Formats: sequence, structure tokens, C-alpha cells
Amino acid sequence: MKAYTAKSGAQQFKPSFTELQNVITQGSNVGFCLACGCDVDGIDPDARKCHCDACDADKVYGAEELLLMGLYH
Repeated sequence: MKAYTAKSGAQQFKPSFTELQNVITQGSNVGFCLACGCDVDGIDPDARKCHCDACDADKVYGAEELLLMGLYH
């Protein structure tokens, strides 16, 4: 995960293209929290704004959704 500054000015995190590619090719349901950088199991590939138990934010996105949004490094 790599830190970046969002349009709102908040620091967020985005996964690498390789991380997204690995999740998608393995068919695993792993999502990524943009607020804290945690990997979250049980997330659909097209999920948006799901809840993260680690940081209590609604910033978990599915791997395919992040790929489509261009949120990776």
C-alpha cells in the first residue's frame, strides 16, 4: 500500500497494481481499505464504501473496482 493525498486533503492508501492483479487472478474476495491500508476478507470485487472493522471507516473497495477507478500505483 502506498500513501497519497486525496482531493479532500486526507491521507489515504492505495494498493499496487501487482496486489490487485494477484487478488483478481486468485479469485479471492479481498478488498482494500483506503483509509487505513488494511486488507479486508469477504469483499465482492465490485464493492464500494464497505465498512472496515480495523479503522471504523466506510472506505473498503473491491480489487476490480479499484482497478476500474484507477486507484493503484
